[in-house]
Amino acid sequence: MMEGLYQTIGAWAKAGVLPAMFEHAFMVRGLIAALIIGPVLGGMGTLVVTKKLSFFTQTVGHASLTGVALGLLFGEPIEGTYAGLYGFCLIVALVMTYVKNRARIANDTAIGVILAQVLGIGIVLLVVVTKQFNIHQVEAILFGSLIALNDADIGLLAITALVGSIILLRIFNRTMLVSFNPVMAKARGVDPIKLEYVFIVVMTAVVVSSLKLVGALLVLVLAVVPAAGAQNVARNLRQFFWMSILFGTLSTVAGLLIAGAWPIPTGGAIVLVSAALFYITLIIRELIGRTGVRQGDS
Repeated sequence: MMEGLYQTIGAWAKAGVLPAMFEHAFMVRGLIAALIIGPVLGGMGTLVVTKKLSFFTQTVGHASLTGVALGLLFGEPIEGTYAGLYGFCLIVALVMTYVKNRARIANDTAIGVILAQVLGIGIVLLVVVTKQFNIHQVEAILFGSLIALNDADIGLLAITALVGSIILLRIFNRTMLVSFNPVMAKARGVDPIKLEYVFIVVMTAVVVSSLKLVGALLVLVLAVVPAAGAQNVARNLRQFFWMSILFGTLSTVAGLLIAGAWPIPTGGAIVLVSAALFYITLIIRELIGRTGVRQGDS
């Protein structure tokens, strides 16, 4: 099925209907991934920004390095360290959530403690791993790579995005209510702790699924920057949500095209486009005097 799709799109590229870069199967896989990741991370970013979980998301991204190293050490193939990657990142996310809710310190401090531990373990394990594997074989997880994507990654990404989107849509209103008015949320019977754990699990799965395209060091961008740009110009929560999806999609697709045209990491190209969109919205806000939707507003 996928091979037929690659051939069809490749034929369109040869005929001039699409850019010539889409004659290559890896570019088609990248486009499919971009069209999945952009909207999902863009929409999820509205919750990440509202709940102030940017630092949390970055920690999950860094945990992926350790997850990959663990997977390789336990014998998983270099192109599919799924058990190590998903397992370790999920454990880190749940531990962070638990510590964040239980420790008598600020949230960013609690997350910083876990981040330091994750980086320490990751550095040690990467040194061990590079004695068995070439570091260039695992660098795609750092910066994102079109060539590293395979059909299994696309299938897993599609399933994760579909299930994650369904769950996020079901909890979106309650999560926003908890963020903006926790007293009212409790009065309506919403359990904020349970809701947070559900969101954290979904967010972790989606973030990890996107790493091969965006990169562990840059995944924070798509989970935060499109939503931050949308926040600059949106008049209400509905606009905030849909603009974030739009900006996320534009960032991934445009970044993919840039990475296909020039030999640069996909994640870096997506970062540049996303940042450009953010500054454009910031200028637009200053020109029209719009205050936008702010974190913590009721």
